[in-house]
Amino acid sequence: MHRPLMWDFRQGRNQVTTGTPVCIIGAGPIGMTGALLLSRLGVRTLLVERRGELNTHPRSRFVDTNTMELMRELGLEKEVEDTGLGPDWTECNRWFDALTGTEYARIPCPTFHTVPRDTSPVMPVMTCQDYVEKVLLAKIRRDPNIDVRFHTVASGLRQDESGTRLRLRDARTDGDEEVAAEYAIGADGPGSSTRAAIDTELDAEPRPVNMQDVIFDADLSEYVRERKAPLLYANPGPRKMMVFQPLDGVRRWRCQMQVPEPRLISERAVSERIRAGLGAAAAVPLEINSMSLWQPTPGCTTRLSRGRIFLAGDAAHVAIPTGGMGNNTGFSGIRNLAWKLAYVLRGISPPAILETYEEEHRPLARQRIDAGVRIYEAMAVLMRAYMRGEDLAEAIEATRLYGNYDGLLMGCELRSGLLAVDDGDPPLVDHPVIDFAPVVRSGRRAPHLWLDDARKTSVLDAFGLDYTLLLGAGVDGGPWDDRVERLSAGGFPIKARALPRLGGDSHYSNDGVVLVRPDGVIADHWRDAEVPAGEKSARLSRLLPRAGS
Repeated sequence: MHRPLMWDFRQGRNQVTTGTPVCIIGAGPIGMTGALLLSRLGVRTLLVERRGELNTHPRSRFVDTNTMELMRELGLEKEVEDTGLGPDWTECNRWFDALTGTEYARIPCPTFHTVPRDTSPVMPVMTCQDYVEKVLLAKIRRDPNIDVRFHTVASGLRQDESGTRLRLRDARTDGDEEVAAEYAIGADGPGSSTRAAIDTELDAEPRPVNMQDVIFDADLSEYVRERKAPLLYANPGPRKMMVFQPLDGVRRWRCQMQVPEPRLISERAVSERIRAGLGAAAAVPLEINSMSLWQPTPGCTTRLSRGRIFLAGDAAHVAIPTGGMGNNTGFSGIRNLAWKLAYVLRGISPPAILETYEEEHRPLARQRIDAGVRIYEAMAVLMRAYMRGEDLAEAIEATRLYGNYDGLLMGCELRSGLLAVDDGDPPLVDHPVIDFAPVVRSGRRAPHLWLDDARKTSVLDAFGLDYTLLLGAGVDGGPWDDRVERLSAGGFPIKARALPRLGGDSHYSNDGVVLVRPDGVIADHWRDAEVPAGEKSARLSRLLPRAGS
């Protein structure tokens, strides 16, 4: 039986004390996704956000394949896909002196390209953070397990062995509230105040460059024409690098431009810079909606959790925007954490499994941060080489990682006590960052497999809530089904799923058994004949995180 999760309200003289299983600080995309995942797993959350509305100045623009698989799990795949740019915008990145001038580099970006692929049931989507946030919030508004509050400032987060406590202040009414939560997640962005509660800080290396973000409306079709791309770089002069980014494929644009000082330049100066980047012969009518200043500051916190408090998203790690790995790494992290937290709160698993969040996710985050830095540095070399009139072949080759890193995204291998260790080496590929080779291997994402001729149902659709035992068509399912039923009857969420008979080119084998975690990561796998009848229960149970075992 699952332990009931209760709200507890106690009225004091001047404040209300609220009890909740989980309090998430920050209603950005990672915080909202965490609340939705926890709700799907049967856990209520209190989601608080200091802002009065969703982000209107989007930072991230890309939803990668892993994240789109997560959106599919939440039932939001089509809604997010509908917000994105079409394939005519996503085939390659381009570099120019000005958008109507010389194109000196055109580099394919298959990781960005919104086209179907054999390795996943979904496509990546080039879209804006604010569009995705609206989709997430609409679902949250319909979810009775999530209490979301904007205009709410969190402070004083602390913890002891029994739980966490923090103070909430309503910025509109100045009303004060004390919250007692069994666990707290800080998803409060790059300037996170939650880090102090676990005595950590961002271990980062700021880059000595000042960037100004500009969101504007304009009809640039005359200047783009047949030169569409998700990223359109322009070098109209020394230290005047800028990148044009289509946000809706019609009139909404973002332009990131290098500025000399850590302060915003004027709207008039911005308009002049945009005109120069376009190579426009006449003034271009445009409306500037918002501007912000930022500095590339890649890094990871010295720890991701302590006791009952966790960091997620940009509160835990910050990537250089080049490559679009920031938010997507945050989505990977919250997906890793949510099911573990839910299993502990429901009394299914021991609290010790929460330690594997940092053990598994921090190396993944570090890999992606480092890759983003490599892409950023290679791209800078390419533009400098052009400005100096140098041969570009070597710089273009180095920059081909930009939007071409499926191996890094889909082929990462997690390590922890929840995962078996394979004896053999992973499959050899020419370039580990670029090339993705699906494989049944412990710690890896379970490979996609269509289960029907209509290509509507993927094996990935079985994951999300329970542990899943995949049984090859040649496996006698009876003994395994019996053991799965016993575990399920005893309160552990696990189910068995028989695979169809497969050809020799499949990543799954007809005589194989694969144990997959709720987050789609392979916990263990073996050939059925390797396990004698008397050892089947022990083999199945050895990595299941069961409370009291």
